[in-house]
Amino acid sequence: MPKAIIFEVDGTLVDSNVLRARAWQESLARYGVQVRLPRVLAQLGREGDRFLSALLSEEDYLRHADELTSYHRALFHEEYVSRVRPFLGVTELLQRLRDEGWRIALASSAEPDELEHYIELLGVADLIDARTTDAEVEGHRLNEEIPAEAIRLLGLDGTDEALTVSALPHDIEGAVRLGLRCLGLVCGGFSEEDLRGAGAMAVFGSPQDLLARYAESPLATEP
Repeated sequence: MPKAIIFEVDGTLVDSNVLRARAWQESLARYGVQVRLPRVLAQLGREGDRFLSALLSEEDYLRHADELTSYHRALFHEEYVSRVRPFLGVTELLQRLRDEGWRIALASSAEPDELEHYIELLGVADLIDARTTDAEVEGHRLNEEIPAEAIRLLGLDGTDEALTVSALPHDIEGAVRLGLRCLGLVCGGFSEEDLRGAGAMAVFGSPQDLLARYAESPLATEP
């Protein structure tokens, strides 16, 4: 059976979670909504419109959700995306996976051009077999639909042939509902307890830590 691994990107391969949360915090403040950064961070990765509905009153959500989403998208692209940096060890980890026969997909809720920027930043274009964002799926269950699309693009028959790696509890929960086995990384700002509680089968510190502990990870024991 072919081996395949699906990486989430934000907070997993690139250090973007705090920057994205700050952009949301700034966007919310523009519409008169003051939210502390930890509360915004806790909601990152929630499915579709559930993110904003968790931060806004019903009235504010109905009045501002669409404008807020558009404003945040533009703000993050113009002011924050250039500050995103890759985590150490990403290229080396993906290269080892390729050398050992894994097929690799990147699955992200980022904008397509943003994902392409991250791929260039990481220098991994030649190491991945598929990439997908929420622009390629329809519906509101993005935590499940984005990795499901990655599985389709990889040509797999089902989730038994793949693992996923993520740093966001909501993404891990979605992948588990889909039937994927998940590895968690705490470099995205969530604790090992958070990630295990969401369903991660094992938790590591960062891509570099996963590479350093490769021999003891589930990656080394897959068929």
